[in-house]
Amino acid sequence: MRDPYNLEAEHGLLGAMLQRPELIDTLSDDLSAESFYFAENAEVYRGIMAVRSARQAVDFLTVANQINVMANGDSALAYCTEIVRGTPSIASAGTYAQIVRERAIDRALYALGVQAIDISHGEQDTQSKIAAVQAAAMLIDSGSQSDEVVKVSDVLAAQVEVWQERFDRHLRGETLMGLPTGLADLDEKLGGLLPGQLIIVAGRPAMGKTTLGMGFATFATVHAGKSALVVSIEMEEGALTDRAIASEGRVPLSAIKNGTACETHTAQLTAATSAISQANLFFAHRAGGTVGRIRSMARRHKIRYGLDLLMVDYLQLLEGEGGNRTEAVSSISRGFKLLAVELGIPVVLLSQLSRKCEERPNKRPIPSDLRESGAIEQDADVILFVYRDEIYNEHTEAKGIAEIIIGKGRDVETGTVRAAFLGQYNRFENLAAGWVEPEARPGKPTSLSHRYAGRTAQ
Repeated sequence: MRDPYNLEAEHGLLGAMLQRPELIDTLSDDLSAESFYFAENAEVYRGIMAVRSARQAVDFLTVANQINVMANGDSALAYCTEIVRGTPSIASAGTYAQIVRERAIDRALYALGVQAIDISHGEQDTQSKIAAVQAAAMLIDSGSQSDEVVKVSDVLAAQVEVWQERFDRHLRGETLMGLPTGLADLDEKLGGLLPGQLIIVAGRPAMGKTTLGMGFATFATVHAGKSALVVSIEMEEGALTDRAIASEGRVPLSAIKNGTACETHTAQLTAATSAISQANLFFAHRAGGTVGRIRSMARRHKIRYGLDLLMVDYLQLLEGEGGNRTEAVSSISRGFKLLAVELGIPVVLLSQLSRKCEERPNKRPIPSDLRESGAIEQDADVILFVYRDEIYNEHTEAKGIAEIIIGKGRDVETGTVRAAFLGQYNRFENLAAGWVEPEARPGKPTSLSHRYAGRTAQ
């Protein structure tokens, strides 16, 4: 059994930094003062980084001057001199740094074991305990030991690289910062589905919110080469697969369900099956799901397979914490927002709307129509409402047309995007170029085929 520290490696690492300061940036990756077991070595490391931040030359004299007297009363100059003299090989500095990191992780794992024992004795439910231990373990694995408070100048240094990356994307003609949705007009409004975002897709029954959410996941995996996990509380994996095949192949969902698609749509079915089977699209049916269970599943999934998008169908079927439903919904929406930030992915959460919108002459939904809307509005980065006028107005001129209403958007302009709704294929599509709203046309529309051209976003 090895010790959770290595004095020689700590001295070798610090000695290399004092003699070859150009190596500091490389050697200090994923290191902090707490990575050093011995307090004197942590003190020297802090001195090195302080001199470096002041843009002064780093050597054993300048660092000793920065420290002056060690916390134990010894001379900093004498200690730094001893470190430099005892450094066996600067060429092995990378190895020393790795050893220091590994020993720091060993100590963190020991502390995690103690923490896990405390958690196991707590009053939380089992899934919450597992999630808490997983979160602590992932923090160790990520090497996240940075300070919570940072100076804006440090943020700007990193942000300049972000600006450069955005400019490079602009030069390449890439307008999206996030995952494409498959709907060009919606992508133009949102800039794609961004990492860390909680996106609420809401609507009354039969409006197509599940179809829209599934469309996001299918397009991201089949056409953008990403990985997506779809968690459905009420729909089993086979039903989700049927919907994905129908959408991708433009095969009537009814034909897939009654078995006739194999005869009537053989080519489309074969092509769609091939495309879906090669995609990194994963399904999970979690009856009686909780945020804790889904969080644990998503963490494990990202470690094993990678994860770019999580879609959950739907909020009102989830079990939350709290004494009443409002508190439960608040814990659910907050939990998924934190999960989006933690995993660095967009999380699409479907939600039912209350009946309030059906009591108004204009039945288009607004944020207050969300059930227990206060917490959802606060936590969501984007709220998308799905509305189809034909559900309420039999003779509407907008048959086959869906309105995707952006009810809320952080750094996103609210408004309405229209798309073609192909219910038989369980699919939304871009409207035809040049399509105009019915009230703006000189005459009545001739047929649905004139309203969309099925142009697919690339």
